[in-house]
Amino acid sequence: MTSKLFSGVFAAIVLMVISATSSAHAADKAGCKDFPGIKRFEGSSIILCDGRNFAEYTLPTGKWVKNEDEPDKSDFASKEALEGRLTQNVYSVPAGPSSAEVFRNYMNDLQSAGYTVLFQAKQEEAYNLESVFGEKGPNGQGQLFAYSPDEARYVAAVKEEAGVKTYLALYVIEYNDGYAPQVEPVKGQVYVRLDSLQVGQLKDQMVLVTASEINKGLDTSGKINLYGIHFDFNKATIKPESRPSLDEIAKFLKEQPEQKLNVVGHTDNIGGADFNLKLSDARATAVVDDLVKTYAISSGRLKPSGHGLQEPVAPNDSEDGRAKNRRVELTRQ
Repeated sequence: MTSKLFSGVFAAIVLMVISATSSAHAADKAGCKDFPGIKRFEGSSIILCDGRNFAEYTLPTGKWVKNEDEPDKSDFASKEALEGRLTQNVYSVPAGPSSAEVFRNYMNDLQSAGYTVLFQAKQEEAYNLESVFGEKGPNGQGQLFAYSPDEARYVAAVKEEAGVKTYLALYVIEYNDGYAPQVEPVKGQVYVRLDSLQVGQLKDQMVLVTASEINKGLDTSGKINLYGIHFDFNKATIKPESRPSLDEIAKFLKEQPEQKLNVVGHTDNIGGADFNLKLSDARATAVVDDLVKTYAISSGRLKPSGHGLQEPVAPNDSEDGRAKNRRVELTRQ
């Protein structure tokens, strides 16, 4: 092989390797997608994501204020306690750009999209935000954001449209340290965490299952899944909007006085298996207790149990899938 031919072959191989590496880097994690209306930094990819139809969220909107006399009372100068639909994405930015460049790009995009800045900080001004974004995040995040405050940038912003407020928390770092084996971060590379929380009258995705549909489902398959029973976040307290679904269960039981049911709680895979098992059991018990107390249904006709995350009906790698897995199931005894 001549040196010229060898050089040409070698160059082609190098180009193929670079191209393959670039393509692999650009691939998003399965089930992840950008939050509508917010553009990602060019060339970046989503490496982690998570979401919940309902979540509690604390949004820092002021600097960290240290209480010298009582350190335990140190806190952000201002913050907002929010509840709503949460989406979280973690992006990996290709080597080259600084956190300042990436952050400025996002800021321009947020302003163009009509967001109002509530609070903005960088470097020492963003002190202790690493603890906020380092502790809670998508599964697999580890300590990705926990120990890289030096070149950190942060913005909290909000936009209101059609009665829905969308809050954004954007945290950008140049990775320095932290254990994150699922991510395998590169020192000096930029990583972005984007949390969005929609608060307000979101479109109700609940489908009310009537008494006749409950009867039909039990006759057809011996079970039926209900998605109209909602609970407080990580609790077994039934939310008021669940009443129509409970009305229909009670109606079915009164129309079928000999029928006995198993009331089974199910969860998604967010959180530990033991926690979800206990939570699902407590929620099933709460449904039974409500039917007994509110509608005078005999407790002997209802048997509560929780199966936690053990019996998913859809993949847990997207919010749509997790929403299908969070359910109350009725089966015949």
